[in-house]
Amino acid sequence: MLGCLPALSGSFGLAVDSCRRYRAYRNRVIQICRSLVVFSLLSILGCNNIVLAAKLLPINRQLFVPIITTDSRHLSNIQLAVHFRPGGVDQNQIGDTDSYDARLTQLLYSNECPGCDLRGANLQRKVLNGAKLPRADLNGARFDEAELSAADLTGAYLFGTNLSQANLRGTQLINADLRKANLSRADLQGAYLLLANLRKADLRGAQLTGAFLNGADLTGARFSSADLTDADLTNAIVNQSDIDDAILCRTRLPWGDISRDCG
Repeated sequence: MLGCLPALSGSFGLAVDSCRRYRAYRNRVIQICRSLVVFSLLSILGCNNIVLAAKLLPINRQLFVPIITTDSRHLSNIQLAVHFRPGGVDQNQIGDTDSYDARLTQLLYSNECPGCDLRGANLQRKVLNGAKLPRADLNGARFDEAELSAADLTGAYLFGTNLSQANLRGTQLINADLRKANLSRADLQGAYLLLANLRKADLRGAQLTGAFLNGADLTGARFSSADLTDADLTNAIVNQSDIDDAILCRTRLPWGDISRDCG
């Protein structure tokens, strides 16, 4: 009987610890629900102070909640993280064909559709200069040879999107997801690509004169024959070998300025 006491004590301790963590998890969930209610009310009332509203809602943060895993000392660890992705508005779901066509029509006629879900849309050769598409989901869409100069694509999702030979002069692509995007021979002169994710993007033959790529992730991107004259790659994540075949003239790189091809 006495030999069972250590095991019973350990089990009791684990049960108490699990209950305590459950209460902590429940309280965090209640806090988030309250924040959502407050944020919704502020939106309904037309609150202009979005910064204040955002502070009340823990978007883009990880909420750690307990998943009980037991080690040899019967201690539990918190492992699970819940992620919040911006967007997710009901009317932006691609499942409804009529709604999808309506969003596409809205973009073509009004030149704006912020936050819209237009995944896989065929916008080849369309004239969308100055279009307002911040945070839009354009994964896998076709914009090859399209006119998108001075468009707002801040925070847009452009994973695997075809932008080859597109006119993107002065376009805002700040914090955009351009992983594996096809930007070959695209005109990106003066484009704003600060903090953009361009991992494995195809930038061969692209015009990037005066482009802002400060803090961009260029891991594995292809730059063969790309013109990086006067481009700013300060604090960018890039391998020196990846830009060996690019045109470098007054180019600002993480390791210093280079004017190799100014002749």
